[in-house]
Amino acid sequence: MYARFKAPLKRTALVAFLAAVTLLGPVSAQQTTDNLPLYDVEIVIFRHLASDATEEVWSYELSRGKGGLEIPEEDATPFDPPASASVERAMQTFPPLAAGRMKLSAIEDSLRRSRNYRPLAHFGWTQPGYARHTAPSISVDELVPPGSGVTGQIALSRGRYLHLTLDLTFAPPDSPDERYVLRHSRRMRSNERHYIDHPKFGVIAVITPNSG
Repeated sequence: MYARFKAPLKRTALVAFLAAVTLLGPVSAQQTTDNLPLYDVEIVIFRHLASDATEEVWSYELSRGKGGLEIPEEDATPFDPPASASVERAMQTFPPLAAGRMKLSAIEDSLRRSRNYRPLAHFGWTQPGYARHTAPSISVDELVPPGSGVTGQIALSRGRYLHLTLDLTFAPPDSPDERYVLRHSRRMRSNERHYIDHPKFGVIAVITPNSG
């Protein structure tokens, strides 16, 4: 799991920032023909413009070349194939989420107006709730704006809980020699916003059961 440094101050500031935005309403689920429920996945990736962390703190998150932050073994993710699997997991694309179904547009607008944050990407898609170890990964490379500096993959899986797994890298366009990694798996509640924090960039995500 990613390390936390001076997170309480940053989390408190962002929670207060998001508190002004309208909460989500409930949406009912619908089953697909193969008995898998459908979910709308919506993601906002944003950059922190200010930080009170020291250079030593940033060096822990800095990733140069190979490596990344580990996900605890007890929270295995779709990126970790079963022991018997030897082939690389294929990427998959899903229908993009229509603008009318977006729930985080107001948050994106608020981030854009803020002096402390800057949105890097806002996108979404609809997919079945695949079981753990069978959920395909979604490449974000074609979903984020060119020049955002964000690359990586995301997967949604469904077991006893919904799990959103992120494996993202942010290379700030104004600091090409730096690369920051956010690799994390989060249990999700549908219809609730989830903030996944990182000292340099963050993710706001919401999973909504699709009603068709």
